[in-house]
Order: sequence, then structure tokens, then C-alpha cells
Amino acid sequence: MPSFGFEDIVNVAEEVKQPERNLPRAIIIALVTATFFYMLIALVSIMMISPQQLASSDAPLAMLYQHATGQPPTVIVFISLASVLNGALIQIIMAPRVLYGMGRQGWLPARFGMVNGLTHTPIVATFLVGGLVLVFALMLPLLSLAKMTSFITLIIFSLINLTLWRIKQRDGSEGVSFIVPLWVPICGFIFSSAFVLFQLVHYMRA
Repeated sequence: MPSFGFEDIVNVAEEVKQPERNLPRAIIIALVTATFFYMLIALVSIMMISPQQLASSDAPLAMLYQHATGQPPTVIVFISLASVLNGALIQIIMAPRVLYGMGRQGWLPARFGMVNGLTHTPIVATFLVGGLVLVFALMLPLLSLAKMTSFITLIIFSLINLTLWRIKQRDGSEGVSFIVPLWVPICGFIFSSAFVLFQLVHYMRA
């Protein structure tokens, strides 16, 4: 399942000061910081417990905590719940911004591009997304919801990279403040599409 959050930073560009400078920095800092902690936790885990034991556990971090402290993994459970809630909150914040931008561009009804005078947020889009999240959370099992979210996200990643490749084929770059080499969207599309195909094959075999 892909990591969520890094790509969501760009969807709040309207609320960032000097986004052309601060957003790339924020994404890089977030990626580097998360990678550091992932590697640190992985290193500590395999030093304390054998990889075979970790692989056989449904909750390896909880097992690691219990092994290190001798206490029930209650703290890890609360941290996991907070992480899940934070992930859902990020999506509820991000998705309305996407609908807001599409509404402002005329690709969706103008109502989605309206900003509430009191909250200064796209409140119609926020209520719609929040309602959909609630419906899916109540109707679908957690594992099915996670798989569906992962699959849809990978498809979106593929389409975004394909779109960036198409944009870079156009002549002229006036007003463009952030430029990447052509190989970046090509590689992004290939890798994202490969993960989509991998999940399709996995689902067909299951």
C-alpha cells in the first residue's frame, strides 16, 4: 500500500505562502524525514526480533513494543488509531481542495468552487467528501477499503504523471515556476502503472 500524505501537500497550495518555493521544500523534507524514521524503525526491529518472527506477526510493531518493554502494546494501539484518523483527516482536507480547484476551472459545477464566508474554506466540497468517507467507512470492511484506496491512488498517480508528460510536450514554459526533466513523469507513469498491474494480477489470483 503506498504512503499517503506527501502528494497531498500540493493540494493546499492556495493556503501556502510562496508555494513555488515552500512546497517543493516541504515535500522533500517530509520524504527525507519519513524515510529516516522508517529505516530507523526497521533497523531496530530486526536487531531485537528475527525477521522470521516479524514476518509471521499480524502486528509487528506491537510485538516489538511488548518485547522491548514487557508491557501490553496499549500505547502502540492508541498511536495506530491516531495515525489512521490523521490519514482520514488528510484525505478529507485534500479531496475538497481538488474539487474546489476543478470547480474554479469550470470542470465541475461552480458550487464546488465556492468558499464559505465564515470558514473561508470550500465547505460544500468538504461536506460532500466527508459524507462519502463516512458512507464508505460504514459500508466496507477496513481491509477492502484500504485495498480500494490503494488501487485508486495508484491509478491517480499514473494519470498525473501521464498528464505531466503531456504538459511538457507543449511549447513554451512562460510562467512555469517548477520544472522537472521529462524522464521524471515517464518513470513515474511506468512505476505507478506497474504497481496497478501487479495489484490487478494479485486480485485475479486471490
